[in-house]
Amino acid sequence: MTCPMPKREARGGAPRSIATERQVDVLSFIAGHIATHGYAPTTRDIAAHFGWASHTAAVVHMNALRTKRLVTWVPNIARSLQLTESGREFVAQRQARQPVEESR
Repeated sequence: MTCPMPKREARGGAPRSIATERQVDVLSFIAGHIATHGYAPTTRDIAAHFGWASHTAAVVHMNALRTKRLVTWVPNIARSLQLTESGREFVAQRQARQPVEESR
């Protein structure tokens, strides 16, 4: 007996329900960094933001996001990390669901 595969997007993208909360947080950080600075964060930037001792944790999350077709990058090219169309839509939907925090 096999388990049914989760439904995929019409474009063949990854199912949206498979990203963990931490992966969603990393994806949102990447999107915010690109929007703020105009370029992608490094793995060390991601690790520093989340308080991880090693940048390897960032690499693991980035690889998972790439497998899920939410991000892409060119190997051996610095700061080539980009959100895919599915990744941008995922972040936009997540931001639309969160209430706007009031500034204090």
